[in-house]
Amino acid sequence: MGVPRMIQGQFGAINYDSGVLDPGIDIPTAATVAFNESLSTYFGVRRHNDVFYEQTPGGALAPGALHFMTYQYVDLRDLLEEKACMDDVVINVQRLNELPFPNLSYNLPPGNIVETFLVLLGDYNLDAGNGPMANFSVANASKAGFVPLNDPTGTDSQGGLPFEVLYREVRNYQQDPSQNFLSPDQVGSQAGPSGDAAQAPTRFVGNYKMVSRTIGGYPDLLVGPGLTIVRAWSVYTAQRTSQSLNGGGPSDAPADELTFLSMRNQLEIPALQYNIVGTQRPLTATETATYYSNILMKS
Repeated sequence: MGVPRMIQGQFGAINYDSGVLDPGIDIPTAATVAFNESLSTYFGVRRHNDVFYEQTPGGALAPGALHFMTYQYVDLRDLLEEKACMDDVVINVQRLNELPFPNLSYNLPPGNIVETFLVLLGDYNLDAGNGPMANFSVANASKAGFVPLNDPTGTDSQGGLPFEVLYREVRNYQQDPSQNFLSPDQVGSQAGPSGDAAQAPTRFVGNYKMVSRTIGGYPDLLVGPGLTIVRAWSVYTAQRTSQSLNGGGPSDAPADELTFLSMRNQLEIPALQYNIVGTQRPLTATETATYYSNILMKS
């Protein structure tokens, strides 16, 4: 006889800032990322269950400052002890706001901002004290279920099998060109001390837009010892390398924005809530053999 069960949690609001990139600089050198817990700010919320994944000792940003991730582990060892599962699982995700907010962002290069939200079976040992850091491939989070995410080249790989992924949502955001504002008539210029505002207008980003959304996963059966829930971000618009590309001809040159203007990419990320509901019941012998041989032995 099954009984209803619900698991819920909240991922906090986050502020990402590439810092100011002076003319000619294409990779952030002073980027920051932190939870936004100030109620006086646009998306600020105090309550959240997630923490930053440390990709370097004490550092939430990967080298290059494009990738970061927060996560939460949900302990379900009671299912293990009772030889039970949650069946007919339904996962619901609610967001404080549909889009991140650009705040003070200007002269962004072409590119996407990729958000990936995952509900994964098993314990991925993401705490800084458990195993080597940077073992989880944040940049490949959107490929969950297709390629391993944890220890992708080792013997303890996780996340590469379809049934290991209960839920996968991948969103791609871009700057909305209809919400770009130009200097000198609409906004002030942003060339910086070493730039030249007379050579190109500053583009101020007024809003982002979502250009694609992909849903995947197999939320049929949930087993112990736990769930690893992650929210990963790749901010490709914080790197200006694409603006240096040109045809190589005698009249070709990098973009004037890169040569003469400074750039900054700020990202105010709204909080997110999830609910996982299902029916708790005993596992069958076949389910025990299938799931625990693959999930438990890797956790």
